[in-house]
Amino acid sequence: MVAATAAAVMMLAAACGGGDDETPGAGPLPTDSVELTFWWWGSAERAATTQQVIDLFEKKYPFIHVKGEPQDFANYFANLSTKFAASDAPDVITMGGAYVLGYAADGNLADLGTLGGELDTKVFPTSILQASTYENKIYGVPTGGNAIALMANKSLFDKLGVALPNDDTWTWEQFTALAKEISTKAPSGTYGAELRSYDYIGAYAAQQTPLYDDKGNLTVTEATLTTMWELEKDLLAARAMPPADLTQQVMTVEAPQTLFGQGRSAMFFGYTNQVGTYAAASGNDIVLLRIPGESQYGKPGTSLLPSQYYTVNGGSKYQRQAALFVDFLVNDEEAGKLILADRGLPSNPKVRAAIAPLLSPEDQRAATFIDKNNDRFGPSFVPPSWATDVNRITQTIDSQVLFGQLTPAQAAAEWIKQMTSSKAANS
Repeated sequence: MVAATAAAVMMLAAACGGGDDETPGAGPLPTDSVELTFWWWGSAERAATTQQVIDLFEKKYPFIHVKGEPQDFANYFANLSTKFAASDAPDVITMGGAYVLGYAADGNLADLGTLGGELDTKVFPTSILQASTYENKIYGVPTGGNAIALMANKSLFDKLGVALPNDDTWTWEQFTALAKEISTKAPSGTYGAELRSYDYIGAYAAQQTPLYDDKGNLTVTEATLTTMWELEKDLLAARAMPPADLTQQVMTVEAPQTLFGQGRSAMFFGYTNQVGTYAAASGNDIVLLRIPGESQYGKPGTSLLPSQYYTVNGGSKYQRQAALFVDFLVNDEEAGKLILADRGLPSNPKVRAAIAPLLSPEDQRAATFIDKNNDRFGPSFVPPSWATDVNRITQTIDSQVLFGQLTPAQAAAEWIKQMTSSKAANS
C-alpha cells in the first residue's frame, strides 16, 4: 500500500500545509516537517536494527523524522504510564499482553480504522487482531507471530551426555527430573533450568484451568497455581535451578545477562522469535521444544500469538504520520528484510515470503517449529484489558515463594486475591 501510493502522496501533498494539528482526515498527507517518538524494548542488537529501519523510512519520507527511544523492559510500562499521565507519551508505542486493550479502554490509543489511508490492517487475519480489538475497533497491529517454547541448549546437553526429551509426550514431572539430572552432571554454577514464572504461567494454566475465560473473568484455580509453585520449590530444593537470590537477580535482564544466554542453564522458557538472540549470546546450539505437559492434561497450553503490537498514541498531533510509520514497520518488504524474525515471524504473508531466504538457521528453526505445530496449538489467548498487572503480581509472588515467605498454596491464594483486586481496580 505504501509503495503504491507514496508517489501520489508526495505530489499531491506539496501544496498542503497541515500546521501542528495533523489529526486523521481525508486528503493527501501533509509534507510539513514533523518529528515522531517511537518506544520499544529489547536488546542492543534490536535497537541497532530498528535504527536502520528508521533511517530507511526517513529516506523514503524525508519530511518525517522518527526519534527512536529504546527502553528497559523492567520499567517500560511504569514509565509509559507516567508519560501518559503527563500527556507526554510517545507517538508510536510497542505494547504486548493486555496493555493494548487496557490503554484502548482508557481512551489513550488511536483507532487505527480511522487511519486506513496510511495503515493497511486488512493484510492481517482477524484472529491475530483479537488482542488489539476493543469494542470492534482495532488499536494495534502485530509486529509478528510467535509461540512460547522450551529452549534447550543442545550443546550443553551433548557435553553432559544427556538426551533431549521427547517433547510430544513429556510431562512436567519428566521436565523436573531432567533438570535435576543435568544439574547433577553439570559443573558448579550451571543449572538444569532457569525459570521466569511470568513467562510460562499462562501456558501452564491453560493446560488445566486457564487464567481467564473468553469474557475476561479470572478462572484459574488455586490447585493449578499451587502445583506450578510446588514444581519450582522442588527444583530449588534440588539445586536444579539457580538459588533464590540469583534467580531474582536475572529475572528481568536481557538475553546476554541471563544464565541461559551465558550457557549456564540448559533449559529456559522463551518465545520462538528469541531463539537467534539466545544462540548468539551463548554461542551454543539452541533447539526449540514443545513445553512440558502439552499431552499430559488433554489440551495444549501453547498458542500462536502476536509477539508485540505497534500502537499509535491517541493524543499524538501526528497520528497519520505515525500510522504511516507503523505501516512501514509491518508491511514494507525492505523493512522486513532488516527486522527479519526479531519481533516474531511477520504476519503479512508477502513480507514473510520476502524474508524467508534471509532467515538465520535459528530463525528458520523457529519457522519450522511453528509450521510443525501449527495444528497442535491451542486457541489464541486474548488477555483481558484489566490484566495489565499480571507480570508484576506474578513476579512479586514468585519472589516470595523463592525466599520461603509464602508456601506454594499460600502463593496461589495470594495471586488470585491480588488479581481479583486488580480486576476490580481496572475494570
